Amino acid sequence: MNIKDILIKKVTDYLLNYEGKAKISSLEIIKDDVFISLLGNNTHGNQYIPDAINKGARYIITDRKLEDNFIFNKILVVDDILTFLLSTAKIKRNIFKGKVIGITGSVGKTTLKENLKYFISQTSTVSVSIKSYNNYLGVLISLININLSSSFAIFEIGTNNFEEIKNLTSIIMPSQAIITNILPTHLENFKNTRNIAIEKSDIFNPKYNPNIELLVLSQNNTDETYISDLALKENISNIITFGKTNNQNYRIEKINKIDDKTLEILIYNNTTTYKFEINKNQLSRINNILISLIIFVYNKLDITTFISSTKNVELVEGRGLESKIFINNKIINFIDETYNASPSTMRMCIDEFSNIKTMKNQKKILILGDMKELGEETLGFHLEILEYIITLDLNNVIICGELMKSALNKLSKKDLKIELMLNEKLIIKYLKKTLNNNDILLIKGSNSSLTNKIGKILLKKGEN
Repeated sequence: MNIKDILIKKVTDYLLNYEGKAKISSLEIIKDDVFISLLGNNTHGNQYIPDAINKGARYIITDRKLEDNFIFNKILVVDDILTFLLSTAKIKRNIFKGKVIGITGSVGKTTLKENLKYFISQTSTVSVSIKSYNNYLGVLISLININLSSSFAIFEIGTNNFEEIKNLTSIIMPSQAIITNILPTHLENFKNTRNIAIEKSDIFNPKYNPNIELLVLSQNNTDETYISDLALKENISNIITFGKTNNQNYRIEKINKIDDKTLEILIYNNTTTYKFEINKNQLSRINNILISLIIFVYNKLDITTFISSTKNVELVEGRGLESKIFINNKIINFIDETYNASPSTMRMCIDEFSNIKTMKNQKKILILGDMKELGEETLGFHLEILEYIITLDLNNVIICGELMKSALNKLSKKDLKIELMLNEKLIIKYLKKTLNNNDILLIKGSNSSLTNKIGKILLKKGEN
């Protein structure tokens, strides 16, 4: 065995036996991590190797040889990093003995993953993919980073093009699959929601995932019903549906108001009714708690623990997380929805804003940005959102982005209450001038839109 083969074995064994060691950003490196040096949009990760080593990285993996490889026992040069990661990830998946849960769907994957992690961690050990690591590289890193002693491992499986779900599913091979919903997202490539449904269904296709034993599936539209029919044809042994109609396995039976901040939820399953409390700010995400309940019941986890935990579910960064920020030395209640946006989640966000009750002399402001990757119907979707705002007769609504601007120009109505602002400096200036202590600010838009940039500015500095 030559020196390189010895180093390959050392690095591979290290990644297999430890959790959370593989990092693709030198900024996140801590002692004994493994820095994966990748080619970025502008630079190669090799530029950051000295920084990673100074921070205590145990090993470096790169596909580009260094000019001065003076620490040869730390730096592994491979022909193709993704090939090396795939090989290591497959080995770790094969030796993992816990239950693997895969989550896909149009929206809500990351929030559901975090909610499931929270609930399962109350009774068992669980490993999860970090952030929104749901593409090919993210899945490989997430698999490599799992704790082999965990009872559960949870992975997001994302897609914005054909055949990605089958490729990721064949690596993760989840025994339990969840499809959160089928909604109009990533339509640039998929063109329509039926194609999205077909793509998502590969998560339970035995051809790509022979381990499948459970499918949890929303049943609120025809595309979701289509997936259910596909699952029946594939003879999936356990199909559990949830939705609004009486013929679903799980449904929300009743919602009772306990006080201004707390709701009582009754969920019915065949002959059993589950009753628990949630914070009011979780209502728009109640399906995540419902799905978590399904997973608890299916895996025979302690339901008493689940019920006692529902009131403490936390919101996720960029997906409804509430925080206090300073703008012009004033304390503002900021609701951060800047991670992503689709027509359905935009409407839910607008409804949430509309339902916020303000106190005397307290105002609320809504800022909406562009929704991306919606294909040929992009303008129509944005126009529908603006028309919806008009029907609700909302005040203090700001829109930003070229798509929102185009939609606004299509409206024929005069004297609109919607204001258009096309750069972050103008918006920040407006907020400084308009907001007072204890006012409420809700911002929603796609990850690549102006709203995301504004959200980061406000959270990082409080103002600009």
